[in-house]
Amino acid sequence: MKLVRDLKQLKTKHVIISGDGRKEFKIIEEICEKYNGDTKVIWFPKLSAPRKTGLSALDSVKLFPSKFHLNSIIFIVDGEFIGGRADTQIQEYLKKIGIMVVDIQPIQKAFVINCKVGHHEVVLYCIISGPETFIEEEMARLIELELDITIDLAGERDRSWKDRVKREIEHILHENHTSTKQLIRNASSISLEKAFPNLCVVLRNIDENY
Repeated sequence: MKLVRDLKQLKTKHVIISGDGRKEFKIIEEICEKYNGDTKVIWFPKLSAPRKTGLSALDSVKLFPSKFHLNSIIFIVDGEFIGGRADTQIQEYLKKIGIMVVDIQPIQKAFVINCKVGHHEVVLYCIISGPETFIEEEMARLIELELDITIDLAGERDRSWKDRVKREIEHILHENHTSTKQLIRNASSISLEKAFPNLCVVLRNIDENY
């Protein structure tokens, strides 16, 4: 599959909404390439307005069915923005912004919410990155699986902790003469599914049902 920032003349059924576009795009772009089908496209749009973080990124769910005629939406949120049960919090937020939740179906630790936006039926895939704090936790797991190097994730998960983990990842990648994209590109499918289980199960589901 292809992940694109600009659709241009391409057609797609699926769009990604997330509070952290630049970081996640590099990771998801390479993982998408692991799935067959060059004609299968997922749109990860660049937004001119400031990107909303956490659950507030769900506000744009109402935009895509009416303006772009897209009814399959992939929502990615860092675990730090979820204070309890993710499915309950997301459902409550959707209802608060006027979206009707029809049902929810788990797919491993990710889940799919069928909902209604006005008269539009929408399928909302929900992925929790980290899953505790942020997607770098999953990168740390991939480094352990592929490079046999363990990053210490202990400590209070505040801003300084996040900055330390990011620095350690960058340092290890540099020391091993690789990059985020190269590491993912060279990783086995088994390692990717262990490191990014929520993301991979959703992409596999989309690939099989595109």
